[in-house]
Amino acid sequence: MSYSFSLEAILAIGLNDAIGNKGALPWHIPSELRLFKSITEGHTMIMGKNTFASLPSLLSNRHHIIISNSIPVTDGVHIVSSMSEALNKADELHSEKVFLIGGVSVFHEALHECSVIHVSRIMLTPEADTYFTFNPQHHRIDTSLCFRDPSTQVDVIYQRYGRII
Repeated sequence: MSYSFSLEAILAIGLNDAIGNKGALPWHIPSELRLFKSITEGHTMIMGKNTFASLPSLLSNRHHIIISNSIPVTDGVHIVSSMSEALNKADELHSEKVFLIGGVSVFHEALHECSVIHVSRIMLTPEADTYFTFNPQHHRIDTSLCFRDPSTQVDVIYQRYGRII
């Protein structure tokens, strides 16, 4: 099915492919969180139930679509049971951009369908219990930016990958 939006993904990955620890990010890097906000604000996010549970609250000015069969209906979110339902719901919301934000099963299921993938490579090897290996097989870097978070002194390499047609 063809959708009226751009399907994109956004993820932060440690040097050891870490993306989570005990239901949260394995780091707290304020400038990287601001980057996430600037990219996703005003758009729709698709996530699994664990990613939703890890959020401090609903993220302002964004639609939240959660793929789950086991969480109760919550005000301000759309709960669906599959990726295809999530994509259909995003289309109904007239989203310009839709972001996959996690977790691992969401990335495994639909990352290959994304036209753009935003990756923040966190220059740390944190303790973690959730890992994801990003393979940009059908994408190439079209933007790259390095920065150091002033409060943590952690380096981040942000790369935007566009789909190779």
